[in-house]
Amino acid sequence: MYFLDNAILVILSILLILTSVFVVVYSLGGDRFISMDTLIDIAELIKGNYTYAIIGLAILLLSIRMLIVGLKINRNTAKTTYLVQRTDHGEVCISSETIIGLVENVSNKFTSVKNIITKVNILEGQVFIDLKGEVNPETNIPETIKDLQNKIKEHVENSTGATVGEIKVVISRVTKTMRNVK
Repeated sequence: MYFLDNAILVILSILLILTSVFVVVYSLGGDRFISMDTLIDIAELIKGNYTYAIIGLAILLLSIRMLIVGLKINRNTAKTTYLVQRTDHGEVCISSETIIGLVENVSNKFTSVKNIITKVNILEGQVFIDLKGEVNPETNIPETIKDLQNKIKEHVENSTGATVGEIKVVISRVTKTMRNVK
């Protein structure tokens, strides 16, 4: 959300909180705190009615939730890091998304490994790759993963010129085989 949207959401939440507090306090017999004559006639309809207290509490909880969402900073966005290499002609910056694309290009060629999620960290000129995926039931996991790691390392190092420090692979589960029924 943009700053203006957040500001409007905060103002709206504050107004809803004040309205909800008024409804809750007055419906529970808080007429000694509020002394405006014009509002008393309207509020007499609400007084003593617990339905309005429940509605007021619901609005209060929703407005507090909206206030929290409005003030919350989005921390889930993945930060793009860059692998910076210097050449005779200048600087080359390779983003972590580029390396993820290279890894996915290689990993998609392995039909026995599915649903791979790739994360890349670039630290001090070295690339660290984390993979999480699933395998087919017939797969020799150590052999297949070793081959996958070697091909990814070779491809990333040849394409970027960077050193791959580590490729960590987590196999989360075995996929179910699909049967073709004719």
